[in-house]
Amino acid sequence: MAVGNYNLTVFSAALFCFGTVVSGASQAAPQRAWYVEAFDSVMRVVVSNDDQTAVLREADKPTEQVYISRLTKEENTITLKGHVPSESDLKVLQGVLAATSPGATVVDRSRMNANVPDRDTWLAAMTFALRQLGKLESGNAVLRNTLITIEGMTKPDDDFIGIQKKLRDEAPKGLNLQVSLKPHDAHPFVWLAQLQNGGLNLSGHVPNEQDQVLISYAQNLFQNLKVNNSMAFAMGEPQDWLPAAKLALDMLSLLYSGNATVSDNVIRLDGIYSSPAMVELLKAYRQRLPRGYRLETNILEPVARAPAARSEDYNLAARNTPALMSP
Repeated sequence: MAVGNYNLTVFSAALFCFGTVVSGASQAAPQRAWYVEAFDSVMRVVVSNDDQTAVLREADKPTEQVYISRLTKEENTITLKGHVPSESDLKVLQGVLAATSPGATVVDRSRMNANVPDRDTWLAAMTFALRQLGKLESGNAVLRNTLITIEGMTKPDDDFIGIQKKLRDEAPKGLNLQVSLKPHDAHPFVWLAQLQNGGLNLSGHVPNEQDQVLISYAQNLFQNLKVNNSMAFAMGEPQDWLPAAKLALDMLSLLYSGNATVSDNVIRLDGIYSSPAMVELLKAYRQRLPRGYRLETNILEPVARAPAARSEDYNLAARNTPALMSP
């Protein structure tokens, strides 16, 4: 180690030898030797210099430049914030915006910053973000260098799963994409199960990721029928919606044909009983309504007429009787 133009090892050895000779000739009272103090002083200077050098080296490290651009869509207004490389790039974005969101109000709060790390990647990412926001009810897109995050809510009539898949498929190469979409809000939140023509049709609104739960439940309940799914994802379901929908399917299984509808906190059952015995079973089901829900019915008892209903149809829900009567 060197201090200035001197080698610390040589300096300290010489200092120690000189101090030994001087201290041997001295008969003074024992005290901390001067050369030890001198050595400590030198070491304090060296350590201090090393610390300062380390701080300077850390400060000399180049910091990564973060280039941030943001797009926000609320109702029919799109706001641009953050950095834009040039006026010409801003005009390109305005043209894409007019094509993807015709009639939208544009609010420009951007500022020019030519120090974009990669202009081609930036422009591809921002035009991609504008196209995606044009498909959403509301949302925002934030670009940080090559990382883009898109959040938002889909439109009422759009396929939620399809929108998410297409968004990922259309992402430009070299771009890191993070997606967080939600289905639209539905008021009222209406779900429908129809039992007719040898099949069960499920339609209406269903919370995200609960469609497969209901399909599996229905297939297990109506084992001899084909279950058709045309449900659409939405938000805004009331509390305990899934137990209410399952209970609606349980009650529908008592019918020869009919519909079960869950509209917000109301379950409605319409149709024809599969047999007179189902009347009492429905009363037991009524006791299982989730808190805050009510049941409305318009069900006819079966009558003898031609052509007569098949016995297997009359007994569609007979296998559920033990589970129904259990606590």
